[in-house]
Amino acid sequence: MIYSLMKKELKSNVKLHVVFFSIIAMYAITLVAMYDPTLKDSLKTLEASMPTVFAAFGMQNIGTTLIDFIITYLYKFVLIVTPFIFSITMCYRLLAKYVENGSLSYLLNTKHSRIKIAMTQWLNLMLGLVVLILFNTILMILCCAVLFSGELDIPKFLLLNFGLLALQIFIAAFCFMFTCIFSEIKYSIGLGGGLITIFIIMQMLSQVYDNAKILVYCNPLSLFNPQQLVNGNMMSIFNMIILWVLSIICLLIGLLEFRKKDLSL
Repeated sequence: MIYSLMKKELKSNVKLHVVFFSIIAMYAITLVAMYDPTLKDSLKTLEASMPTVFAAFGMQNIGTTLIDFIITYLYKFVLIVTPFIFSITMCYRLLAKYVENGSLSYLLNTKHSRIKIAMTQWLNLMLGLVVLILFNTILMILCCAVLFSGELDIPKFLLLNFGLLALQIFIAAFCFMFTCIFSEIKYSIGLGGGLITIFIIMQMLSQVYDNAKILVYCNPLSLFNPQQLVNGNMMSIFNMIILWVLSIICLLIGLLEFRKKDLSL
């Protein structure tokens, strides 16, 4: 790891981190404050009036507990898309931008290898995701403790967020892989971000249409099933391990391709 580069990137991206922390905080605090078991029938009525919309965003079957409510309205769409946007933005700022404007040549003229440079930027991205999800986890636990003391199953909630982290690390590694492989923005950012967007749309379609259920089996995002994860389903825990393995594979491919590609700087 290059500590000077790590420090420089942390400073230059602090405003971006604050923006995403603010978005997460807004959703987390608002959602927990909205929880009211007595409104269950009203929410079911609203769901019945717009079944397709609720199904697309995974907001059907709100369950009976606080953690079920949180999963339905936060962990099936919002906390998948928001960190994904953070990851694709950081991929551009950490690596693609340097290739695009030619400033990567200054880094390559130092004693540091390509692998070391790319690995430092990956650690910046991964650290940002870890802090983002850790921030959300701590904030929601505190909000639930203040507003609904004793109602949140903390061990299950921690497992849920570890699963979310596994998913987001995979998404970040997938996008970072394309950033390492390609030099042109339309490929380095467009392919990674575009494919993840397609996976998200596939997931939404599989939740709405029965004949689209087959899309689940060719969508890596379906490896994260928050409801089954908190229920202790062993396959969901195994799927979480698969996500970590896929992340390592994507990262290794990206690093190896970055080491040998022609940067034309």
